[in-house]
Amino acid sequence: MFNLFKDKNPISLANKAYQTTDPKKAVDLYSDAIKYEKAKSQPDKSFLSDLYLFRGQIYFNQGVAILSSSDFLHSLEHNPQNATSHNNLGIWFTIEFFATPDYTRALEHLDKAVSYSNNNQEFRMNRAVVKIQMGDKDIGRSELEELQNEGYSDATIAIERFC
Repeated sequence: MFNLFKDKNPISLANKAYQTTDPKKAVDLYSDAIKYEKAKSQPDKSFLSDLYLFRGQIYFNQGVAILSSSDFLHSLEHNPQNATSHNNLGIWFTIEFFATPDYTRALEHLDKAVSYSNNNQEFRMNRAVVKIQMGDKDIGRSELEELQNEGYSDATIAIERFC
């Protein structure tokens, strides 16, 4: 664990982790924040969910497959409605670098992400692309066109790339 600050305040540790550009230092700070939050008599489950999510995103960006997916799952244990964790797992299940893509599991998580955060255009686009990758091209394209009509420019890129 990263104990340079000898800080036992999980919020302070999380803020420091968020501000650093050093991935190892950020992981250590988030790990300490998780440890101290879990040690409380009544830990804040939503906060723990976010801590695991943020640490998982660092692992994901570093290409550490097992730790990233594990943290996203831990995030959901503490808050099953964490839309970003569902979205990240959905993406995780489509990346060949990590494993053989499992579009069915990806779609399950992306459906949940959208149901918990229906206004999030990125989540909706990710789900539409997975539908296309699963062979449901008409529905996926229709959903991307709907996003495009809403002014979401990334939908145009997705249509060009996947349709």
